[in-house]
Amino acid sequence: ASAVELVKNTKIKFENGGPGGKENFEKTNIGNKVSIGSNSTILPVNICDEVVIGAGSVVTKDIEVSGFYVGNPAKLLR
Repeated sequence: ASAVELVKNTKIKFENGGPGGKENFEKTNIGNKVSIGSNSTILPVNICDEVVIGAGSVVTKDIEVSGFYVGNPAKLLR
């Protein structure tokens, strides 16, 4: 897909440097048979297998159920 933005290795800042004084990073994991529409934004989340993300959608939370997701934030359509 064209113009898809994957926000990866996002730095999470905590006061006082976070747990143990270290910086923390979140990863984006995308399963098999996932289709991402153009102009979508995927924040650091986990996306399971067999998911379709509609064009222009913003995925802000983990997707654990296969299906069609659309909107901002992306929600299960069916």
